[in-house]
Amino acid sequence: MLTSTEIKQMLDALPLPVFAKAADHSWIYGNQAFTDLIGLDDFIGRDDTSLFDEEQVDIFWREDDLVFSGQASTSFEEIGEGTFALTRKFPITLEDGKPGLIGLIIESVACPEDLRKTRSDYKSAQEKNNLLLSQLQNRADGHAKHYEKRLRDLERERETAQSLAQTDPMTKVGNRLGFQADLQSLSKRFDEMSGSFTLVYIDLDDFKHINDTFGHRMGDRVLCQVAERLQSIDSIFSVSRLGGDEFAVLMECAGQSTQQVEAQLQQIADHIFRPVTEFRREVDASGSLGFTRYPFDTKNLSELKHYADLALMKAKNAGKGGVRKFETSDHSDDLRLRQLEAGLRTAIKEQGIAAVYQPIVEAREGNIQGVEVLARWTHPELGSIAPDEFIFIAGRLGLLVHMDQIVLRRACKELAEFLESGSIEYFSVNASPSDVASLGYAKNFLDTLREFKIDPNSVLIEIIETAVMDKSQTARDNLAELSVAGIKIALDDFGSGYANYRTLLDLPVNVLKVDRSLINTINVKPHLIDFLVSILHMAYALGASTVCEGIETEEEKTLAETLGFDALQGFLISRPISIGRLRKAIERQEKDRATIERRRA
Repeated sequence: MLTSTEIKQMLDALPLPVFAKAADHSWIYGNQAFTDLIGLDDFIGRDDTSLFDEEQVDIFWREDDLVFSGQASTSFEEIGEGTFALTRKFPITLEDGKPGLIGLIIESVACPEDLRKTRSDYKSAQEKNNLLLSQLQNRADGHAKHYEKRLRDLERERETAQSLAQTDPMTKVGNRLGFQADLQSLSKRFDEMSGSFTLVYIDLDDFKHINDTFGHRMGDRVLCQVAERLQSIDSIFSVSRLGGDEFAVLMECAGQSTQQVEAQLQQIADHIFRPVTEFRREVDASGSLGFTRYPFDTKNLSELKHYADLALMKAKNAGKGGVRKFETSDHSDDLRLRQLEAGLRTAIKEQGIAAVYQPIVEAREGNIQGVEVLARWTHPELGSIAPDEFIFIAGRLGLLVHMDQIVLRRACKELAEFLESGSIEYFSVNASPSDVASLGYAKNFLDTLREFKIDPNSVLIEIIETAVMDKSQTARDNLAELSVAGIKIALDDFGSGYANYRTLLDLPVNVLKVDRSLINTINVKPHLIDFLVSILHMAYALGASTVCEGIETEEEKTLAETLGFDALQGFLISRPISIGRLRKAIERQEKDRATIERRRA
């Protein structure tokens, strides 16, 4: 993790404006170039509300929240009167373990001085317009023409500056400011004529894959082509690019039912998401659409945008290429989500995440060899929350690292006596991709073990392949440091379609945890037995032990034992249990073992 001093030393020398923010959007750093750009010296500890209006702050913070969740962002933003900046933001983890970001202003563009003055003075000029016109009536014709020409020039200059401020420079459609202006204009017009319109949010599917596979130039071409195709559709009132690969579309839909609008949007999706050809290469493009209708769903413009966003999220969750309308149930789901987010933040802050332990047993003897540590959370009002749900939310909020740290500390405290007595050989914890890629993760992990006097050789870290494949060299460095210290590395969900031979050769893997889908479907796919045998041979060649996950029936247990797995895990063996129940299970096992030894004697 970076300290504030390290951030400053690293970035002070850069000639480009650079700033850093904490998770509450407050500035914690800005180099001299950034200070000069914004013209404010005492910005540390303050946030964007000190300089910008509410609409612009909303734009900044929406991009910031994406970055705090772990995604890099590139956006074209207005950062001052007549000044626009291309800003690249990167996620970081601060010295207190909380998420932050670094912003690099790659290029800034300022309107000419007269245009800036035009924009700032236009309101005043407009207020004086009636007075000027009345004065013109009392002047000579030559003077009147002079003032009329000046007013026309003033209007043209204002329109030029406004167009620059409201246009996305790459796709040439509207930007966020342009979208907001169009939305307000259209709502006002339809209020006067009692009409209706549709707001559509569009998000490209797997756009990162296009950039990574074909390059950013091709990605830019896809965005421009989608924007161009949208603009060619007559029924569309305006098109705006909100940032990244997300667009907003306003459509007139007077007299149309919701079903008709949905069918029309499906036709639009088929039109805009055709393959894009550039540089003799063809790229398939697809996207998801979410829409809401004004005034049927709401007349509040902030709610309208939020509803379109909820519909888009539902469309994306349902799969690629979907079109989804806003439903009232979406709002209920969103309220629940917000309740969960607030509750999870509090639970993590107050160390309210519990740990349970699922035993892993030796395949031959059936004795408890180790335990996998799993997180559990009970919301004070909503009750027990499914792990998949709250872990997903923690990841989106950038809190996974903090939650995993709570679970690790709890496991160290509760399992120390069993490790010391030899009742269990090890415990395993899951490391999320954000964990593995965090600066200082290995050091902090080892520091926690030292604090509780836990031998690193009795700890196993479970990772999935994408934790390393999709991350930087930092992830590999962390795993190497942990491995050297004695911690064993397990590749989880092996055989599910992610892992490959290259991963096994590149990483210090000690254990293969074979995915439950292989053993659970063996009855309908008997050829999987050969696949499981090949995995076991490969593990043996690599010197790695094997755990068969998902054992739920006696038949599966017998098969795993016969094939030669080293250890077993699953509901048949034991469900995840509390530390109290684990203690009783260990005591019962030791009592049974003592009985067997007495009989042998």
